[in-house]
Amino acid sequence: MVKTAKNILNLLPVVPFLLLALLFLFIPLANMIITSFVLPGGTGYSVRNYLDIFTKTTFLACIRNSLFLSFFSALIGLFISFIAALSVTRITNSAKGHYLSFLNMFSNFAGLPLTCAFIFMLGNAGIFTLILRAGNIDLVKYFRLYSSQGLMLLFVYFQIPLGTLLMVPAFQAIRPEWKESTILMKGTGFQFWWYVGIPVLIPSLAGTYGMLFANALTAYATPFMLMATNYPLLPIKITSMYTGEMNPQPEMGSALSLVMIAIMLFVIGLCNLFKNTFHKGGYK
Repeated sequence: MVKTAKNILNLLPVVPFLLLALLFLFIPLANMIITSFVLPGGTGYSVRNYLDIFTKTTFLACIRNSLFLSFFSALIGLFISFIAALSVTRITNSAKGHYLSFLNMFSNFAGLPLTCAFIFMLGNAGIFTLILRAGNIDLVKYFRLYSSQGLMLLFVYFQIPLGTLLMVPAFQAIRPEWKESTILMKGTGFQFWWYVGIPVLIPSLAGTYGMLFANALTAYATPFMLMATNYPLLPIKITSMYTGEMNPQPEMGSALSLVMIAIMLFVIGLCNLFKNTFHKGGYK
């Protein structure tokens, strides 16, 4: 009895967290699942909302655009983050602290501030656009900020700090003696990274990619501030189902939200599955 009472007392600090999770996560999620099957007007229950999502062009365009931006921005961001994290291992501890501090600051630079900064620099009347135009170079002919090109640039930009922060600890698994052994065996730097370094880092690379993909898939403020509803994406379409339409459609918004969650969990699950197939640079 005393042991049971002690265990209950030990769990008391967790109660507020569980209460918040119940009120703001589990109950809303359950309500969203139920609402997603409700027919427009609340006349009954059906899978019609999900059928519309995977048959109507407007919804398919949202899914396709979100997958395109998320897949490639995460891939490009992961590649650049890998190089940036590698550079951290080659600087002094003092410089590393400053470097990581800047990364922490830039990782929060998204949404309205990020969009405004790029508009001021690369918009139709941006600083660099006007400078190049003065030199008889029309940037708009090669790059349009208010398009999928601009969105991709912004997405990659805010992926890099997060990806680098996630990859920096992974490089601690690379032991200096492995590099020394490669040199003694007359191996090149490329051979070391191809046969040793990258296989060891594959679990971290897979996990980081999953996080970057989810980060891009759920991004709302940055694409909305730049393109509004001119470029259909899942987060923007979901919001419009609740607030932007003439006739709000919370049923369809709930169904779209669950589709987005399912896509995110599927990709993260694949990354985790891929990550778990490797153990110390090789297959289990």
